[in-house]
Amino acid sequence: MSLFATFLGALKYEFRMQVRRPWLWITMGLIQLIILGFMFRTPGVLTMIQHLKGAPIVATTAYWTNIVNYLLPVAVAILIADRLPRDKRTRVQEILTTLPGSAAGRLWGKYLGSTLATLLPILIFYILGILVIFVQTLNAYVFLVAIATFATIILPGMLLVGAAAIAIPALIWVPLFQFLFVGYWFWGNLYKPHGIPTLSDTILTPAGGYMSRGFFGVTVFPVDRASAGQGLLSMLVLLGLAALIMLALNGYQQWQLRHQ
Repeated sequence: MSLFATFLGALKYEFRMQVRRPWLWITMGLIQLIILGFMFRTPGVLTMIQHLKGAPIVATTAYWTNIVNYLLPVAVAILIADRLPRDKRTRVQEILTTLPGSAAGRLWGKYLGSTLATLLPILIFYILGILVIFVQTLNAYVFLVAIATFATIILPGMLLVGAAAIAIPALIWVPLFQFLFVGYWFWGNLYKPHGIPTLSDTILTPAGGYMSRGFFGVTVFPVDRASAGQGLLSMLVLLGLAALIMLALNGYQQWQLRHQ
């Protein structure tokens, strides 16, 4: 079986299995309700939503993209973290190693399949917000901007989060990773630098602040200034780190197989 066929089969299987998990939709739905609750409890937000017609369409769309990316990556990491440990616990990994096909293809398929499935409820939530903007503005340009903001602000960071959530629990206890990731997200993405060192104002933050500020001129994250070049660099670094993590995980699994 070719590497691509193995990869595609694993991707389809992981996507179907992850998207059918009730906890995926329950967890995402609860966090989305929390996000909406905070939004509507903030003074002036409801009035602003009702008067979007006079607001810049690019800035409005970018702000909505930032809001979607504010807390939901935490849910992505938590929901993906058990993928490899579950296979090991149920002995599925042992069965897979005896089957023909590329182990690397299976690993990359597992990573992308589970990550894309976990992104599906986020995408639906995002599209609903874009539809609200369209209804208020009647400007179809919002759909083109939405594709650009999702692809540049949300997707690179989510791919890095997915890679970390697949790889790190192969080394440490899953609940410990989930606890540490929640702390990391608030410290390394949402915390405005003030006395305590943080990654939140660097190109390493997967929240997408550099891409949002550099490409679209606005962000809710603690990135005060960023050029388009810095936004592009941040995006490439995030994607590169995701690839490096998965390559390292594949090497680690191969090392484990050789020493069994």
